[in-house]
Amino acid sequence: MLAQAEPGADAAGGVVATLALPHGPALTVRTVTDSDVEGLDALFQGLSDDDRHHRFFSLRHPARKFLEQMTRAEDEGGYRLVAVVSGPEDALVAEAGYAILPDGDDEFALTVAPGWRGWRLGRYLLGAIVAAAAARGVPNLQADIMLGNALMLALVRDRGYITLHRDEFSDIRIAIGAAQPARRRQRAGTLASRAPRHFRPSEFRPQI
Repeated sequence: MLAQAEPGADAAGGVVATLALPHGPALTVRTVTDSDVEGLDALFQGLSDDDRHHRFFSLRHPARKFLEQMTRAEDEGGYRLVAVVSGPEDALVAEAGYAILPDGDDEFALTVAPGWRGWRLGRYLLGAIVAAAAARGVPNLQADIMLGNALMLALVRDRGYITLHRDEFSDIRIAIGAAQPARRRQRAGTLASRAPRHFRPSEFRPQI
């Protein structure tokens, strides 16, 4: 299992962490690059219909233009990590990142391939992007989460969050304080900025 993400910036070459796996290959967490478009495409192709719905609020596979935009996160003021397993052909097995919002907060999302859940990879990636947000002065990370996405709800519950908006039948809008330590429940009013009055539609949806 991966350790808790360290607060701060990326290491040399964009590599945040490397883990030697029991069966031989290494798992590397690093910042996304232009060459990751095909890997992201394969990651999302491997999701079930339910997983894809949770991630994008749609059953449609994301267009290549959207995948290319994901690889340019930092050019647009955001941040994105990928987890890659080394081998004869490297496999991208997870991604996590955030995109800038008009109110000064950022919106986050993450995806872990079905075969890689249970390694606490989602928890690590969430911690890593929260640490990156804090280092970059982002006050809060927001997300829309479908009420049926039990894994993601459990992940943010462990991290601590406040509710910004709730639809009784479909989804919940939450925010995580970037300076808030993991495994502590946040209380109302502890976030660094107010909840926005209006929420813009976004393709950035969380999936553990």
